Amino acid sequence: MYRRINPTSRQELPLRMLFQPAGDGLFHRACEADSVRGLVAGMLDEPGYEIADAETRLVNRLRLAEDMALVAELEGRRLQISERSSPDTIDISSDEPFVRSLHSLGVVSLEIGLTHEYSKDRSGPR
Repeated sequence: MYRRINPTSRQELPLRMLFQPAGDGLFHRACEADSVRGLVAGMLDEPGYEIADAETRLVNRLRLAEDMALVAELEGRRLQISERSSPDTIDISSDEPFVRSLHSLGVVSLEIGLTHEYSKDRSGPR
């Protein structure tokens, strides 16, 4: 479950994310969700994403990653799309690696507690 939010929204769900960067550290949109999959559904604005089969979710992540890579290229930055984590790569392997890779690339901004919690539990380089 996800919902779009604004700066004055009271937090109702545990995970929050800013997306659609506008430059200078500003973002056009924000959402909160009850899961990482919900955050991806929020970016897509597609409630059905959360109950879709694995293939459909992968196709949706790939489509969104291609759009993001195109926008980055227009801004002079070359991003790769892969099912593995590496620098300058959008990892489409699953919902969590996807969102984490977008955060590390500055395409989304996850709340600090969520990024700190993840980096503490990570078992390898990203």
